[in-house]
Amino acid sequence: MNRKRIIAIGKLVLLFGTPLAAVLGLFSCGVYCGVQHRTGITRFERDFLGFDVEVPGEPAPAKAPDDAKAKAPDDAKAKAPDDTKAKAPDDAKQVPPPEPVPTPVEPVPTPVEPAPVVVPPPITGAITGATTGATTGATTGGVPAPLPVPTTRVDPLEEPLATRLRDSAVVRVKVLVDPSFVDEHPDWIDAVQRTVSRASRIYQEQLGISLELAGVGRWPVAPEGMGTAELLGDLRLHPREGADVLLGLTSRPFDGTLVGADTPVPGAPFNGTHAVVYATVGHRDGHLRTLLHEVSHLLGASDVVDPADPAHIAGSWMSFATVPETQAAWIDPANRQRILERKVLPFAPDAPAEDEAAEQPQ
Repeated sequence: MNRKRIIAIGKLVLLFGTPLAAVLGLFSCGVYCGVQHRTGITRFERDFLGFDVEVPGEPAPAKAPDDAKAKAPDDAKAKAPDDTKAKAPDDAKQVPPPEPVPTPVEPVPTPVEPAPVVVPPPITGAITGATTGATTGATTGGVPAPLPVPTTRVDPLEEPLATRLRDSAVVRVKVLVDPSFVDEHPDWIDAVQRTVSRASRIYQEQLGISLELAGVGRWPVAPEGMGTAELLGDLRLHPREGADVLLGLTSRPFDGTLVGADTPVPGAPFNGTHAVVYATVGHRDGHLRTLLHEVSHLLGASDVVDPADPAHIAGSWMSFATVPETQAAWIDPANRQRILERKVLPFAPDAPAEDEAAEQPQ
């Protein structure tokens, strides 16, 4: 191909290609600008040019049903009389968007104030040997009054008693309840558990002794007509079943006899094993103080009977002093020392031993 022909072809390409390239370039720029400004362009077409287009990012306008787009026939283009004007059917009307359904609000229940529990003032009564019965606390509408929290008054100790206090000991307790106790306490198992647990807390602080409840059962004795000595004799006939001590809890009136527990004499090699626990008149936890009293007897403590004794005046649980139930539990120093010295000794075995003849009940 000669040079002139190549120049001619180049001129043709330049002549026709330049306008085509310009057109394609303008078209590409228009397409690019249209895509980049699509929203504005379609909004301009809709609002100013009247085009039926959808604007990106905006909800589409509601359209009338297809059956409402029918046009009137040509021969009906003339104006009809007013009474012949066709009305659009009801179903062609634009349906408004449904109103939002409010979320139901659950009503807040009005708090009901509980019925107030009336707690009567504490009624005092003599402890253990001088008691005549028991009460479980006043009730209001069947709701029992709350029991007071047991508190203790712990005196400081010097050596060697301080060391004996720190040496912990465990006394396993089995409890039998007679018919009067069951009548007084429908929840008699729970009542026994509460009393032993509260007494154990006091013993731990005062003596370093924990009371462990080994069992609870019914005591099949006559509902009435038995004195303290007879009850204690009957209680000795029941096995302890591995427990250290056996306690019989009763709510019957006390007969005035001070023989309620097996109290070892000084120097005896064994601690006592059986005790009858009466209740304190007017105390809501009527058997707490007397249980402290009788178990202390089994560990060698003795009664404080002289009203002029400082231990009686201060309300030691080994005395017969009249004390309110809210008074802190306290044992006099002499009886506390006796228990601390004997708490490591074993309890008497089930079989009678020769040393038991040296023991005397208190």
